[in-house]
Amino acid sequence: MVHFFSKFFPTPKYLTRPAVGLDISDQSVKFVELVRSGGRCKIVKYGERAIPAGTIEAGIIKNGAGLVTALAAFRAEHGLTDVVMSLPEEEAYVVRLTLPYVAPAELKDSLELQLEEHIPLAADEIVFDYEILTAPAGARGEYHLSLSAFPKNVIISYTAALAAAGLTPLAAEIEAQAIARAILRSDDERLTMIVDFGKTRTSFFITSGTFVLFTATAAHIGGEDLTKSIQKNLNLSYDEAERLKIEQGLLTIKKNQELFFSILPIVSVLRDEIIKHFAWWDSRRSDQSRFDRAIARVVVCGGQATLPGLIDYLNLNLDWPVELGNPWANVFSLETHIPTINLNQSLRYTTSLGLALRGLAPAS
Repeated sequence: MVHFFSKFFPTPKYLTRPAVGLDISDQSVKFVELVRSGGRCKIVKYGERAIPAGTIEAGIIKNGAGLVTALAAFRAEHGLTDVVMSLPEEEAYVVRLTLPYVAPAELKDSLELQLEEHIPLAADEIVFDYEILTAPAGARGEYHLSLSAFPKNVIISYTAALAAAGLTPLAAEIEAQAIARAILRSDDERLTMIVDFGKTRTSFFITSGTFVLFTATAAHIGGEDLTKSIQKNLNLSYDEAERLKIEQGLLTIKKNQELFFSILPIVSVLRDEIIKHFAWWDSRRSDQSRFDRAIARVVVCGGQATLPGLIDYLNLNLDWPVELGNPWANVFSLETHIPTINLNQSLRYTTSLGLALRGLAPAS
């Protein structure tokens, strides 16, 4: 969200191009630096670095010194200074709520009084912001809002680590918002389920344009599970299992049934999770506003989204159209520019691209 965490991270007046998006996950840190030139965005540089196992677990920093060391080395290697950073999806709360009319200047205070009704934390332990989905037409109307909240202590732990590593966080936001900004158009009001299929977990977001209405994370579905299943069932090394996953995936039922049936249980669980979240949404929507309509499509992104055959499998097994996300949708047109990052890499950098777009100054 444009103003998310603005209390902690007000956008400085000197924030101009270029902009760096820094994506910190349990296993790695990635960045993309964008610059606007001649009316379009360009990639200046990008990079990734693994962080030691156990440094971050489920979004919580377990080894602060280890993270500082990794970030400092990353900063020195790529010459980074000011960044827009991600905060872990597992710790975020996104809540839709309705509020009777109050004067706009009183809206945030009114929300603060209701926080503990919607977020299982004390109000003084939370940093929050909101987006107005629909505003009341008059004094008897209601606000429909999307409220996003994050534990204050987690934010402090991340900002402290960045500061100790010599990095300055200019802004911070949850991964869902960064991903939506990267792959969706703000003027496309279709309700979309984004499936961020990553290495160690999969997240599910429901959005209208770039408004994030719902988030959930499944820690038991990820590319690592696919690789380990192939490794176990085919009695292969980890590297060989990873290679087969990337090169053949689900396109092997005729040539290599063992590989296909090693992958199938994991992607079947992924399909079932998508269906579950569709059912949850349909059971609660009311069709009273454009934000309560049925979900129109599924867009898959993340580092594991290019598993061969995955999009075809989901299209055959779901009642909704499924497509592969385009992380360049709001950066430049693929018809006029060939990016320096290939498709597999670019989907892993989706969050970083969305964060960089957040920090990029508007075109003059």
